[in-house]
Formats: sequence, structure tokens, C-alpha cells
Amino acid sequence: MWVLSRQYEIHEGKVSTMFKKIYGCLLGGAIGDALGMPFTGLSRTEITQYGAVHTFEMSRTTASLFLPIGAIADSEEGDLLEAGQWTDDTQLTLALAETILEEGGLFIPEAWGHKLVRWLNEEPRGPGLSTLHAAIQLRSAGVFWDESAAPEGGGCGAATRVAPVALLFHHSPELRRAHALTQALVTHGHVDAQAAAVAVCEAIAFVLPLNPGDFETWDGVAFLNRLASEVENISPAFSNCLRVARNLLEDKVEPEDAIRVLGTSAWSREAVPAALYLVAQNPNDFRKLLSNSLNLASDATESIACIVGAIGGAMHGVDAIPEEWRLGVEDPARFQALAERISNRH
Repeated sequence: MWVLSRQYEIHEGKVSTMFKKIYGCLLGGAIGDALGMPFTGLSRTEITQYGAVHTFEMSRTTASLFLPIGAIADSEEGDLLEAGQWTDDTQLTLALAETILEEGGLFIPEAWGHKLVRWLNEEPRGPGLSTLHAAIQLRSAGVFWDESAAPEGGGCGAATRVAPVALLFHHSPELRRAHALTQALVTHGHVDAQAAAVAVCEAIAFVLPLNPGDFETWDGVAFLNRLASEVENISPAFSNCLRVARNLLEDKVEPEDAIRVLGTSAWSREAVPAALYLVAQNPNDFRKLLSNSLNLASDATESIACIVGAIGGAMHGVDAIPEEWRLGVEDPARFQALAERISNRH
């Protein structure tokens, strides 16, 4: 059983804006993940039966998974996740950050492979199939990190966890893009998933240095167009999905209809363009931004909200996150400590 930390130690004027944004990015992603977790796999119609989503609730379907080393076929499901707990999306975000920090600020693919095996051994929560497959291959099949991913692995998992790469390599675009791509390649063999990870990484890196006044002239169409151009050489098909999102925004299509067109499954061509569209469409208020992602999305709700929460937190900083969400999410102090370690490297 986890214990909530009720101490919020940010004091105005005593920490940098960049620290607050790093903290906001990490915590915002976890909050989006935990808020969306109870609705994973549900349709929009099913979700609306529960009313508007704005509080942490216990899972209806998502549980931890125990995979014995000697008998993979004997895997067992644990208890359903409790209100405020996050899923594998946040587990792996933390794991990726720790991998880089433990290597002195370097991204070492072999170390990332070892960390994935450790994650597998410590009861992953509602794990995505692509990452689960790769971790099992790394643990049991004796493969190298560049052989572990299934070629068809095209889910959004590599994009939901990529925030630490954007935060740690903010000032180095070439390294940032290369590491975002490589961390994805270890678990997701399809170029769409790799492009999705780079797109989310670039989105966070783009908004991280923005000031509040910059959002008065925010151009969501240009934001989506920029991201589409960034990943065109990785996956033209994924880039085209971002351009569809751009066109929907430019044509002022109703958000509910736009999300229906884009799709909200865990496939990277759906979940990630949907999340980036939501950010582009209404970035000004963290609560509204995240609430929109929860109440317009379905199916991969936790992953979409995780991406939106991370980008929104990087936009506005931790002070913009409602207190009830900051205190209600699992182990909030862990994200503050991690933010301090990351900001010390800036």
C-alpha cells in the first residue's frame, strides 16, 4: 500500500521556473495516467455513463501482472489498481529517467534493456504488449537490445514514457531525437511507434522554455505542422496522421468530432495524434486541458491523458496543477525528487 505525501515544498521565488516545469511535466504525466487508468479499454459511450472524469477512481480492469522467471505461461494477475495509482506508462517513465541518471546523464541502450527486465520482474501494471514482449525477450531469450522488439510493435507505449529524454536533453536536439528514437526501438519495432516517441519528445522540448505570455499568441496549427515535419523522415504515414490533426484544427472541426476521426486506440497512429491535437487545440489551462483529454478520449484513455498531462505540465509548471490532483496521485514526493535530480543537470 502506498502512502500519499501531503507536503508540497515548492515556495514561490525559491526555485527556478525550469525546475517547476520539469516537476510539472513528470507529475502531470503521472496524474493523467492515474486519472485515465480506470477507463482504460472503455468506449466513449461506456465512459459517459460514469459522468465527467475529474477525480481519481479505482481501476475497473487494470491490474499488476506477476510473471515468474521460470514459467512465463504461469503469469498471474494481481489486485486491481487503487484510486490515484498509475500504470506501466508512468512506471516506465520513471525507469527511463533513472536509467539515464544512473549512467551519469548518458543514454545507454544496454542499460535501458536491463532496466526493462527489472521492470518486468517487479510486477508491471497493465503492461502494453510491445514492451512486455520485448522485456520477456531480453530476460529469457538471450537477445541484444536491438533484437528485442517485435517488428510489428506499433503501440503508443514508447511515446508515453519519453518525457525524461526531452527534459534531460533539452539543449541538445540531435541527442534528444536520437535517444527518443533508440529508447523506442528497444521495445517497438514499427516506425510509427518510433516516430510517435520523437513527436512527443519534441513537443515537450518545444513548450518547456515558453513563458505564460507566449500562449496568448499560441498557434496550434503551426505546432502540429512543426511536429509532422520533424518525424516525416522516420514515418511518412505517422506524419500524415499529424497533418490530419492539423487540418481538423485549422478547419475548426468540433473537438469531439475531431477525436472521433483521429481515433483513440493504443495504436501510435491514433493515440498520439489525438493527444497532440488536444494540446494544440486548447493549451491555456492545465485543468481544462487534462479534463478535455479525459472526457473526449476513450480506449487508451490513460495513455492519451499521460501524454497530455506531461506536455501540459511542461507548459505551465507544477503550480498550475490543481492541489487535489497533486496530493491524490500515488507517491507525489518521488516526482519532486526526480525533478530535482534532472534539474541539477541543467
